[in-house]
Parts: sequence; structure tokens; C-alpha cells
Amino acid sequence: MEENENKKTPRIIYLSVAIVLALVSVIIIATTVANKPNTNTGDNTNTDTNDEQTNGNISDTLPTFSLPVSGEISMDFSDTVPVFSETLNDYRTHLGVDISASLGEEVIAVADGVVTNVWDDPFMGTCISIEHSGNAISIYKNLDPEVADGIIIGASVNSGDVIGAVGESAMNELASEPHLHYELKVDGTHVDPKKHFKFPGQKPEENNGESTENSDNTNTESKQ
Repeated sequence: MEENENKKTPRIIYLSVAIVLALVSVIIIATTVANKPNTNTGDNTNTDTNDEQTNGNISDTLPTFSLPVSGEISMDFSDTVPVFSETLNDYRTHLGVDISASLGEEVIAVADGVVTNVWDDPFMGTCISIEHSGNAISIYKNLDPEVADGIIIGASVNSGDVIGAVGESAMNELASEPHLHYELKVDGTHVDPKKHFKFPGQKPEENNGESTENSDNTNTESKQ
């Protein structure tokens, strides 16, 4: 009889521990649920903040763009169909536009932003990239090696600030007339600058399919 009692004792202990652990688990789960923030109040609380984050936040809206130089396009954007390069004597894609300009002509920032890089490319010469709102990055190539004072990585610039000058540093485009090679990236992808700028001599349908007759060289559309 005593032997049976001794066998029951461990079982009782194990059962008691299991019950205690179960109760602790229930308490923890109940506490977690009670403290969880209510994300669906149904009363549209703080709608102003939400609207700012989704619609008015500077990071979600493309800036107003100005032309980096005032010339016409001498070589168009072509990211899928190769175009002929006089310098290299072959066909290749062209991820920007070449804008005619005089050597030494000032190049300006197309919008407010922060300089993300200043570098010398072995093929495209002296280059500057600037990050803007709307997850846009403007890239300026074939610049004079001497960039403007204060144009360093991390520097803030305003639209219209001089960042450098047109040069002839791009080995890939030496056979072309003096120009600025300009690229625009949105959400990490190269886009046709003509969709966001009105260049001299540009046809209306080349500007987002809209008439540019009364355009002031700006684009204020929000990024889709």
C-alpha cells in the first residue's frame, strides 16, 4: 500500500506543475491582448497625420524641376533601343539625355536636395548625383573636373544652385558637341527626363503626353 502511495506522489507533483504552467500561460496571453494597441478604432483619429504621411510627405512627392542647362537635347534617352555612339562607333543604350551647352556653362541643381556622390568615372568623366524628394535622384555627367565650392557628399543644395560646369571629361562622348549628360532616376529606375521637363524644341507629346505650351519647366505631379 505504501509503495502505491509513493508512486502517486510524483504524478501529483507533475500534474500540479502542469496546471501552474497552464495558468501562467493564460495570464501572459490575457495581459498581452489587453495591452495590444487598438489599430482600428473606427473614429479616424489622427487623420491629419496619416494624410501627411501618405499624401503630403516630402519623401512621397516629386519636386518641382528646373532645367540643369538651357540647351536643346542633342541625344535622346533610350533605355531599350540601342543608339549609335559616334565616339565608340557602336550601338548602345543611352540612360540619359545629352543637352547642348557651351564649355564652361554653369550647371545647376534641378531641385532642392542632398549631394549623394561626387566622383570621376573612367568613361563619363566628372559626375555628381543629388537625391531629391519623391525618391528621385538627378545625375550630372561630363562635367568640368572642378566642381563648385561646397559641392561635397552630404551637402544640401537648393534648386538653381550652381553645382559645376559643362566639361569634356566623358571619354565615351568625346566625339559629340559640348553638352551635359543628364540622367534622372525615380524609385531606383532610370526614367526619360522629358517626362518631367520641358526642353527647348521639345514636342508637347513628349512631356507626359500633355501640352507644354503654358509650361514653366516644372512638374508637380505626385509619384504614383
